[in-house]
Amino acid sequence: MVPAVKTPHPQPWHHPDPGSLGASPRPKPGKRPVSPFIVLPVIAILTLGVGMGLVAQRVAIMSLGFELGELERELARLQDEHRRLELETVRARSPERIESLARSRLQMVDPGPATVVVLGDTETATADTAQAAPPAPAGPISRLAAFGQWLLDRLAVPAEAGDREP
Repeated sequence: MVPAVKTPHPQPWHHPDPGSLGASPRPKPGKRPVSPFIVLPVIAILTLGVGMGLVAQRVAIMSLGFELGELERELARLQDEHRRLELETVRARSPERIESLARSRLQMVDPGPATVVVLGDTETATADTAQAAPPAPAGPISRLAAFGQWLLDRLAVPAEAGDREP
């Protein structure tokens, strides 16, 4: 006895189309075969986009690096200028420089004993300055100083508590 070849029994609910008797079964509607002519260009475009993004990022990093270098050089220059200006300020505020400028540009001199004004009793102060002061030159500055002294002598009245009139 020879075994019989088994043929598949058709399912009672499955009726093959009359035109597809020897054809391969139809693919499921959710899955379609993907053509390599579509997949390869999509992958190439995505790879190209990622590569261009990386190149653009590197270019931006390099330009920011150059800008950072320029700003650091400018900062160093400004710090040097700041130190120089601080030194110049210290020199300008030194008492020796102020004194030399007062003597040379403003033609100031050290005060003598006669030009010292003592505040206190106006009668003794006026008598002290009148006796000790040598005759001053008749220049406009000395006349102005004399007028100022005369005005101070006239207006300087010692105030005491209770002298106010109602």
